Amino acid sequence: MSKTVLILDYGHGNANSIKRVLKNINCNAIYSNSPIKIEAADAIIMPGVGHFQSAMQSMVKSNIITLLNKKICDEKIPVLGICLGFQLMTNYSEEGDCNGLGWIETNVEKIAPSDAKRFKVPHIGWRTLENNQECQLLQNINYANKPFYFCHKFAVSNALHGKCATYQYDKEYIGLYEKENIFGVQFHPEKSQAHGQEMIKNFINLS
Repeated sequence: MSKTVLILDYGHGNANSIKRVLKNINCNAIYSNSPIKIEAADAIIMPGVGHFQSAMQSMVKSNIITLLNKKICDEKIPVLGICLGFQLMTNYSEEGDCNGLGWIETNVEKIAPSDAKRFKVPHIGWRTLENNQECQLLQNINYANKPFYFCHKFAVSNALHGKCATYQYDKEYIGLYEKENIFGVQFHPEKSQAHGQEMIKNFINLS
């Protein structure tokens, strides 16, 4: 039986790019915030691009947060947060001064380099990962030599109780996070060429 992956619709995101990758790896993708679709999903992807507070308000308005907590925290289905999607899984973000879903014990901070000429905000470009703590998403990926695509103004610099891989910009930030069924990446694997697609395939294989 093919797996059904739900790309969560919270009024933001780059769902079409993710759909194309999932199609390439022969995976059935649905873009929705329907409780019925969420309940039936084998795995969930929370897409990137957008504003933290606005995305949280959309999920509150759709009345899906209790169901998401049940699926992720109780039933333990795999979830992958991409960029904004990763940040939404944290406790709190400075973007909109807003609480998140609370699945990851950390907060999101605005990137504020002391050298603003050297380190532009938003951070846009290609960077490699380092300090990999045997993360499952990086299996069979030459992450030290294959950079991933980043585009963001806010970031996570520490997180508790999970495995991580980091990247360097004005300082060290978390680029990838894993804990049990919860996976988050600050970059965009769906825009990161073949090795980004391989990462999404690794996630699907875990579901």
